Amino acid sequence: MRPPTIWGFIHNMKLTVLGKYGPYGKAGTGAASSYLVENGKDCLVLDMGAGTLSRLIQAVDIRKVKYFYISHLHYDHTSDFLVLRYLLEEIGHKIVLFIEYEDSPWYKILTEHRNITVINVCEGREFTAGSFTLTFFRMKHTVPCLGVRIKGEKTLAYTGDTLYNDNIPALIDGADCVLADCSKPAGFKGPHMTVENAKKISREYGVRIIATHLSPGYSPEKEFSGEDKIETAQELKVYEL
Repeated sequence: MRPPTIWGFIHNMKLTVLGKYGPYGKAGTGAASSYLVENGKDCLVLDMGAGTLSRLIQAVDIRKVKYFYISHLHYDHTSDFLVLRYLLEEIGHKIVLFIEYEDSPWYKILTEHRNITVINVCEGREFTAGSFTLTFFRMKHTVPCLGVRIKGEKTLAYTGDTLYNDNIPALIDGADCVLADCSKPAGFKGPHMTVENAKKISREYGVRIIATHLSPGYSPEKEFSGEDKIETAQELKVYEL
């Protein structure tokens, strides 16, 4: 245990991977995308894919979780946000949701609830969530998606789902760690980064990467060598940032 300072105990910023797969979970064990970030007393949940609410409840007292962020409106990043509201109603807990506005039925379904206060975000602006400062960057996906730089005691960058694009360097600038959609095999043609993109980012910018959004039938561990500061996300693992 670290010694206390004159202001109290040191609180490390932590990341817990609740789910790491897309576009659906792995049979028997895996859940879709969701991540818990803790900074002292404040908790921020990034996306809520299928199978992740039960893991969130396992990881933390839900009454301590006030802030949520949805990076984009694909089902594998939002589906458990629907059943979350049953729990919010049951315990009388209210939350704040950061999300980009979209004129669509799915946006309305996700956001319109008496226990949810919505803050519509946009690229280039800073927003405050307790002790977190959130800055958003446009990513390149099949639907509008914003990556977010999360500054607390440390700085975490989260790409959401994306191809490599010109905003990646700005997103990861100053980050202690990057939680990145970069786990698809070399030669993959879909709207996600590959292991080759992960190695490029690691080698050019020297940043620590946690590679996530795995396909259920493929894991990229063998692609990353010792010279790369890349690790494959492990579900329910707590990462000190």
